[in-house]
Amino acid sequence: MDLDRRAADAWFRRRGLPMVIHRRRRGAGMLRRSTPGLVFLCLLDLLLSGLLRLLDVPQDVLDARMRDNGLAYALGTLTLTLAVIVVPIVGGRLMAKLLRVLHRTRVRLAVMAATYVFWVVVLPVGERLTGLVPWEDPLWRAVLTNLAAVVVLTLLVRTGIGSILSWAAQSAVAQVRAIGTLASRALPLLLLVVMFSFFTAELWQAVERLSPGRLWLVVGFLTVIGALFMASMLSDEVKEAKSWTLAPGTSALRGTPFQDGTPVPERRALSRSERSNIALVLFFAQAVQIVAFGVLVFAFFIVFGVLILRPEVVTEFAGRQSAPGTLLGVPLPVSSALVNVSLFLAVFSGLYFAASTATDARYRRSFFEPLLEDVKISLAARDIYLAHWADVRRAEVVTLEAEDIP
Repeated sequence: MDLDRRAADAWFRRRGLPMVIHRRRRGAGMLRRSTPGLVFLCLLDLLLSGLLRLLDVPQDVLDARMRDNGLAYALGTLTLTLAVIVVPIVGGRLMAKLLRVLHRTRVRLAVMAATYVFWVVVLPVGERLTGLVPWEDPLWRAVLTNLAAVVVLTLLVRTGIGSILSWAAQSAVAQVRAIGTLASRALPLLLLVVMFSFFTAELWQAVERLSPGRLWLVVGFLTVIGALFMASMLSDEVKEAKSWTLAPGTSALRGTPFQDGTPVPERRALSRSERSNIALVLFFAQAVQIVAFGVLVFAFFIVFGVLILRPEVVTEFAGRQSAPGTLLGVPLPVSSALVNVSLFLAVFSGLYFAASTATDARYRRSFFEPLLEDVKISLAARDIYLAHWADVRRAEVVTLEAEDIP
């Protein structure tokens, strides 16, 4: 089989499986592969600086904005916050596509060099000229920090972690399109479980009296429990990876570098790094689903609480007058009690959703098995890829032996 090695390597990296790639080729093209990550950092730095600048106002000014036009100000701030997350991911993907279509080496090198110069020099100077960062913050420190970020990014790309994180970010964007599936299949049944908790005064009083630090400590505790549960479940799943095969005659590899119809060879034993890579891919994929579901539940209870609970009812539930709510520093036109209760129920719902995907057949069929099918396709391509490398190696040995014959 005539396999395009570069296309095959890129295909595995886009699917978050860099450990499948042959050791000789894992470090190939590090400068080109690091550039999309650098674009991500540039956009993230610019948008985050703008958001922090917008929120860095005196409390009386913020109160006046929320009082005069609180809903519009909150929606604008939330939109910018969403842009801080989404725009860098989209920008990084566009740069990766641009570098793939640029066939002239000089042009590609010029684009990469301009990106590095912009990150190391132009961005720190521009942020100070535009007022996003005060001049009191030393310029040399920002330049050294950006240089250190370049070194860390290169190491992440070299070890393959960058490919996994990039795939996870792309998966997060893809989950936005699947939000309808989450809302229609998972949300209704879960609401029956947590809806009564929403009207429990004791929960409102307990959560409202938590300090912000202690509330996030509770959120972190529940998150760790969910992560440990997922890791244990995925460890058992990966042990069965040898039996993850595609159905005979499947067209799943159509449109990939492995589409020439070559029969999928017998599964070779997975190395420890490959098993870890597969486990990380499944972990991140499921984690993205859970986070998307948690955000959906949080938004539902915020809207539901605004519609059904009048301010005096919130005060009675919480046991005291509640302050205006904020989330990660972003002001919201609702009470802090409603924000805190919605956040707690969203995290709890995410934990319930994680357990359901492992124990409930319907949830597993709708949300987890599609992830396994995606990994099966990758493993079938891996078997063809490794068989190709074995053929190349045998051809090299035969050539060397032929050259030794007098």
